[in-house]
Amino acid sequence: MGMKRENLEWQLNRASTELSACEKQLEQDGIAADRRELNPKWRNLSARCRQLRRRLIAVTKVEANNAEVTQRKEAKSAETASAS
Repeated sequence: MGMKRENLEWQLNRASTELSACEKQLEQDGIAADRRELNPKWRNLSARCRQLRRRLIAVTKVEANNAEVTQRKEAKSAETASAS
């Protein structure tokens, strides 16, 4: 999963654009919004968008964890410096 946030955001933007284009095409073909899930192309594009959103959420959690670890390390080194 080791992808960068910028890459994931770019991919999500592109996938969302493709999904929107597919939805417009389905709308032009007269397919109602509640019937889109029957279209295999729409399902594939929708799944790709969901997958990328979940990856972005995971990256956000990892970034928050890394920030917390860095903060704890700095606090511990400041503690040891003041104790010496």
